[in-house]
Amino acid sequence: MNRKLIFPVLALMLAILACSVQINTTNPPPATIMDTTIPPLIITVTGTPTLPTLTPPALPSSNPGLSVDSLHNATYYAPYYGRTVTLVNGSYSEGSGATAYSVRMLEVYAFGDLNGDGRVDAAVILAENGGGTGVFESVMAVIDLDGAPHQAGQVQLGDRVLVNSADISLGVIHLNTMVQGPNDPLCCPSQPEVQSFWLLGNNLWLMRVTSGPTGVERSINITYPGNWVDVTNPFTVNGNVPISPFENTLSYAIFLLDGTKVNESSLLVSSAGMGTPGTFSQTFNLSSAGITGLIVIQFKDLSAADGSILSLDSVVINLH
Repeated sequence: MNRKLIFPVLALMLAILACSVQINTTNPPPATIMDTTIPPLIITVTGTPTLPTLTPPALPSSNPGLSVDSLHNATYYAPYYGRTVTLVNGSYSEGSGATAYSVRMLEVYAFGDLNGDGRVDAAVILAENGGGTGVFESVMAVIDLDGAPHQAGQVQLGDRVLVNSADISLGVIHLNTMVQGPNDPLCCPSQPEVQSFWLLGNNLWLMRVTSGPTGVERSINITYPGNWVDVTNPFTVNGNVPISPFENTLSYAIFLLDGTKVNESSLLVSSAGMGTPGTFSQTFNLSSAGITGLIVIQFKDLSAADGSILSLDSVVINLH
């Protein structure tokens, strides 16, 4: 072939090839998202979710609104006993003997943006005692509201749970804890557990739990759809587990953002046997319930010994 014709021919062939390749830009498959998605700044039950762009939070010392001192002297709703208390230097107490009640802020806390407004918020652990041996911990989401700490949500952790560390990244609170296993006395938790919490609307949600030592931990991983994805009825949720649950059974529940549970049931994991890796797929149709907007779907692996959560994963979707 004449060398002068080589490059024009090659260019023509590349152009034909480019035209024949189909690129899907309208409905790309959602990425697999675990527990590091930024919760949206503004959430309405029927609205369309939007993701803000967060920059790394400033150090707490650069924020005049929230500091360790302001958290130590803030007002909190303590959920186990249902009381509102104002801490003084990190503690509160009243009564004595059978009427004794105390609250203290543990020295495990974290700073970071929880709601996408660019301000430094915080995660705080409170411990309540009603005069007995029980020490009941809760995690609090505390936002910077006009320069002052404001409790935006809370989740109870349990009796004498050991919280080793806390951090906030991409709007998610992560706690590294030790909880009581089936054979542990309440005084001495020995089961490692990582818990992740999202502030969604006016509620703090436990969104993900993994348990067990590193390398063999139990987890549930929702692989489809991704968080904030628009879906229509019927829709399917897929996932996998590295360790199949007891009798290959997971439980699931569907919630509105206000915490209302609209459905719950169980499903079977497909695996070679209990304790081996497995996959699951569940199809939902909520058209008869008339539900639209953002919903939370949670899958749990529950202990056969005591019903406690061994692993949990959640997905937030926008149902049309």
